[in-house]
Amino acid sequence: MLFLTLLLSGLLSCKKNLDVNAGWKDITIVYGILNQTDTFHYIKVTKAFLGPGNELGYAQIYDSSNYKVKLQVKLNEFSGTSMIRSILLRDTMINNKDSGVFYFPVQKIYFTTEKLNATDYYKLSILDTATNKLIEAETNLIGEFNMEKPVLLPGVIFLPGKGSDVQWVSAAGGKRYQLTVRIHYSEFRKGDSAKTFHSLDWTPFKDIKSLTDKGGQTMLYSLPGDEFYLFLSLNLTPDPDIVRSLGLCDYIFMVGSDDLDNYMEVSEESNTIILSKPPFSNIVNGIGLFASRHVVAFDSLWFADITKDSLKTNHYTKNLGF
Repeated sequence: MLFLTLLLSGLLSCKKNLDVNAGWKDITIVYGILNQTDTFHYIKVTKAFLGPGNELGYAQIYDSSNYKVKLQVKLNEFSGTSMIRSILLRDTMINNKDSGVFYFPVQKIYFTTEKLNATDYYKLSILDTATNKLIEAETNLIGEFNMEKPVLLPGVIFLPGKGSDVQWVSAAGGKRYQLTVRIHYSEFRKGDSAKTFHSLDWTPFKDIKSLTDKGGQTMLYSLPGDEFYLFLSLNLTPDPDIVRSLGLCDYIFMVGSDDLDNYMEVSEESNTIILSKPPFSNIVNGIGLFASRHVVAFDSLWFADITKDSLKTNHYTKNLGF
C-alpha cells in the first residue's frame, strides 16, 4: 500500500482535477522463498488494487487482490546455462490466513512437491494467460556447510564473563546467518521419580553476514557466556521442589540468500536520521521477493561439565534447581 500512496500523492501534486482511478495498471506482487529441504514449495501471487471509495473495503474483497484469470506459474531449473527441467506449479486454496486488513482466511497459493537441487539455479516464470504479461525472477539455493566450533570434546562451554566461540564456513549461496541454540533439559518434582523433558530456544544472533555469497569464508562469533545464564533465568521459574538437569543442545543455523538479506535489511527499522528506506524488489515486471533460505542443524552437542557446574553457582541460575 505504501507504493500506491506515493504514486497517488505524486499524481495529485501534478493535476488537482485528475481522476485517480483512471488509467488503471496491473501491478503483480510475488512472494516465494525456496528451501531444498522443504516438502512443499510455495509461491504467492497477488496484485495491487485501486478503486473509488474506501480502500479498506476493497481489501476485504477476494477479487480485489487476486487474479480471476488462470496464471501459468513455472520454476525453470538450470545447471549453469543449461535448463534441466521446467516445473509447473499447481494452485490450491488454503484457509489458515490470519485476520487483518486484507481478506481472510482463504488465500490462493501455487505450489510444487518436486525435490529441488541445491547446486542448481531456479528461474520463476509467471504468465498471465489473458494478457500474455510475463513476470520473472531468479534465485540460487543455499548449499551445506560445516561448523568447526564448538567441538564434541570438551563440549559446549559457557562461562560467566567469557565468550563461547561458534565458528563455521559460509555456505555457497548464503549471506545472512541466524543461530538458535536449542537447550534440552529434564526436571522432576521431589518425591516423584517421573522425569519430564523440555527445551528452550535461545537466539544469540540474527544478522551475521558473510562478505559474499560465494561460500568458503571462515566465520567466527563469540557468544556471551553471561547471556546464556541470563536467558535461563528469564525462562525458568525457581521452585525448591523441582530438580533440573541440563541435557544436550543443538546449534541450528537459519541461512538467507543475498536477496533475502537485502529485503530484510530494508524492512528493518532504521536507527539513523533516515527513517524510511527504498523498498526492495527483485521481481521483473512486478514487485516482491523471490529468494532462498536453508536451515542446517548440528544436533546432540554435549555441554561440558564446567558449564553444568557453573549453573549451580552462577547468581542468575543457582536457584533454578540444576
